[in-house]
Amino acid sequence: MELRGLDPKGEVSIISNENYQFYKRSKIISLVSANCSEDDLFLKGKTLYDEHNINFIHGHVEKVLPNSKQVLLKDGKKYSYDFLLIASGGNPLILPWKGIDLKGVSALYSLDDAKKVVEQACNAENVVVIGGGSIAMKIIQNFKKMGLNISIVEKASHLWPIGFDRKIARIVEKRIKQNGIQIYLNEEVVEFRADNEKLTHVILKGGREITADIAIITIGTKPNVDFLNDTYVKVDKGVIVDSNLRTTIPSIYAAGDVAQIYDPLYNIPILHTTWGNAKKQGRIAAINMTGGNLMYKGIIPIQTIKIFGFIAIAVGITHSKKNYDEISWVSFEKEKCRKFVLRNNKLIGALVLGKDIDKKILKPLLKKVVSKQVDMSHISSLFLEENLDFETLFNEI
Repeated sequence: MELRGLDPKGEVSIISNENYQFYKRSKIISLVSANCSEDDLFLKGKTLYDEHNINFIHGHVEKVLPNSKQVLLKDGKKYSYDFLLIASGGNPLILPWKGIDLKGVSALYSLDDAKKVVEQACNAENVVVIGGGSIAMKIIQNFKKMGLNISIVEKASHLWPIGFDRKIARIVEKRIKQNGIQIYLNEEVVEFRADNEKLTHVILKGGREITADIAIITIGTKPNVDFLNDTYVKVDKGVIVDSNLRTTIPSIYAAGDVAQIYDPLYNIPILHTTWGNAKKQGRIAAINMTGGNLMYKGIIPIQTIKIFGFIAIAVGITHSKKNYDEISWVSFEKEKCRKFVLRNNKLIGALVLGKDIDKKILKPLLKKVVSKQVDMSHISSLFLEENLDFETLFNEI
């Protein structure tokens, strides 16, 4: 949309292996419990591209051919470009488990995945969610509303290991269990078993068999970059880009979950897999593809989880390691906690969990102080106060 606004007459094409125009992927979970309709996912309608003279091509990209400035599709068709944006996102991480192709086993990444799960859930009683991250936190609440028996299998020692540490996770895990959901930690799936090719059990490494009509895999994604093999586009975990979101080939850009770019907190190129970041990078890439020179200055990752009455906000780096300091306050009785991660006395990350959090106020406050990497040496002792007033503390910074 930014490209079309900057260049009203230029030819703009988008190639997708999903036969849908733009929809908000992060909302598909709500489709499962009928909290939204399919139409609600299409935030700008189902004819967005047609209305703005954008050529939509449903197909699978097999290869990029930089020498001839073409894209080769699986069906053999080629499309030429002057500038190419790689916004291919990721693919669900699926391990080679026995029985992975059984009916009832699915990822929950695309709209088609969600439709399939909705259909299967109508006749299901037992669901197993594999992976205990932020997506799993959302899914289990939706399945709970549907009255299903739910189990979570997580390889780590606690849920949401990217954001939580063990002591903080205990508060959330207690509430999840109180809602009748089984949690299996330090466990791995090894097999799916079936009756007449229909899923009946999920088998764990420790030997336990969990009854299941549906198994949802949420163990992460892997950047979709295979089509860039032999192109001289530099790829690490994702596509390496500079501050203009340009790849190692000047006419090719990358943005979103697939783009690996310098991070101001880690001081290395990393992936920034958030919705807000994808939008920001898309706009910057469009400006630069049409002759601009706008730099991407990095973004502070922020994730918010709402889980059975709790709100968790994670900003920046939330795990301490060598040369980092950690200040944390936890009350299991009051079911609330906060954690601050500092490097050389500068705040580089924060995690807050509780039931009475105003995220509209707290998120921008935490983002501001982490973005600035503010020196906290003069106020860090206040982090341990039970009734810490974030607004008073941070608004003056």
